[in-house]
Amino acid sequence: MARGTWRGRTALVAGALLVAAPLAATAGMGGAASAARPSTPGVAAGHALVSKARCASNRAAGTMTFVSPFSYDASAGIIDVFAAQSLGYFKDLCLSVKIVASSFTPNELVSAGTATITGEGSAADDLSLVANGENLVAIATYGDTSDYALLTQSSITKLTQLEGKTVAYHTTMPVILTEMMKKAGVAISKLNEVNDTSFNPDLLPEGKFQALQAYRSNEPITLRQQHQGFREYIPSQYGVLGTFNIQVVNKTFLAKHPAATADFLRAELHAFAYCTVHALGCVQIEDKAASAAGVTSDQAHSLAEWKFEYALAQAHTLPGAGVGVQSQAEWTPELAALKQFGLVKAAPSLSTYEDTTLAASLYNGKKLIWPGS
Repeated sequence: MARGTWRGRTALVAGALLVAAPLAATAGMGGAASAARPSTPGVAAGHALVSKARCASNRAAGTMTFVSPFSYDASAGIIDVFAAQSLGYFKDLCLSVKIVASSFTPNELVSAGTATITGEGSAADDLSLVANGENLVAIATYGDTSDYALLTQSSITKLTQLEGKTVAYHTTMPVILTEMMKKAGVAISKLNEVNDTSFNPDLLPEGKFQALQAYRSNEPITLRQQHQGFREYIPSQYGVLGTFNIQVVNKTFLAKHPAATADFLRAELHAFAYCTVHALGCVQIEDKAASAAGVTSDQAHSLAEWKFEYALAQAHTLPGAGVGVQSQAEWTPELAALKQFGLVKAAPSLSTYEDTTLAASLYNGKKLIWPGS
């Protein structure tokens, strides 16, 4: 996730991150949690599903470190990694994976090669990073629509009413929300934009802000559970195109270990599919890992969040493709928006920083190719 566009899911999780070590492993090969392993026809549990040569190649890549962009969040691109670890999918492919859920600097760690893989909130978030020199390549996009939203107080019935009022964001305002407000006729210069570091959506109904950057799968769920009044504005309502959940990998690692990178994503996407059927089980996997690390969780919220996000991903994949498959066309609108609002000095080359072949190679049509099945 781009700095400042982390998924501020709950005040409890945010508080836990404030005291966490910058690079503490929370799950090794065995993981902090375990789950009943679904069977694969003709394959005994614990046996590698790939050839000896592929197994040796994957082991030669060493331990791959996934840095969660926001702790133990039940979000696409995070919960499926925890599930893949717990269900043994990485082990099936001879991968050694470590999960770090306590870092404020996932992008910097991955860019530097200290870690291997993390996630961004959108294509624009990733492009902003690579435009500033981060050594990252995107390998998957979970949806060609945005998960960002702008929440307002109930009294705001049209976005132009925000002029002269306080609009909060987390470190940087996502460009897609700026684009949405611009299309709605808002004079951006007339907004009082402030950085909210609390990640507390209650500040909106309490009146500290008149509008707040949010994720559709997070803050609205919290406020509805509390029976708080608000209005939700989303980019697609204004014809603004976007993306959500971008998995990125260290560019140097990908060049050296393309097969291991592909198999990491294969295991993650296999777990994604499993978790769409076993939603509660996967939430419990992540909750158990969080509990082992001393982090509290809200199971009802997590379950609602995960169900929202996997449905969003399934409804917004590329035509005829599986979840995660990406294209330059779906990234182009956000790149254009970054240039339009002067948020990047030079436009990154999509062909250099977005690998459109890796995720696609894992599918036969919309069916993920899983060894032994």
